[in-house]
Amino acid sequence: MRDFILTQSIARDSAFVFPKLRRMLRSWFVKRDLARLERFDDYMLSDIGLTRGDLRHLRRLPLDVDLTHEMDRLRETRARGTRRA
Repeated sequence: MRDFILTQSIARDSAFVFPKLRRMLRSWFVKRDLARLERFDDYMLSDIGLTRGDLRHLRRLPLDVDLTHEMDRLRETRARGTRRA
């Protein structure tokens, strides 16, 4: 799955003139939205499938990382962990 996402993002980036700049701008906008999510209470964050620790982790990542895919990966990892319990 991770290879598919990587291939998909490479193909999508090759369609633009400045792919790295586009990816960095998108990550910057996502980080700005994450700052808004930090104002939510813990119940609302758990409803979304995130924790405050996840938000801190995502905001510390470099701008060239696709934060939406990383956010989905965190949710999937947590969902798999709770199913085993």
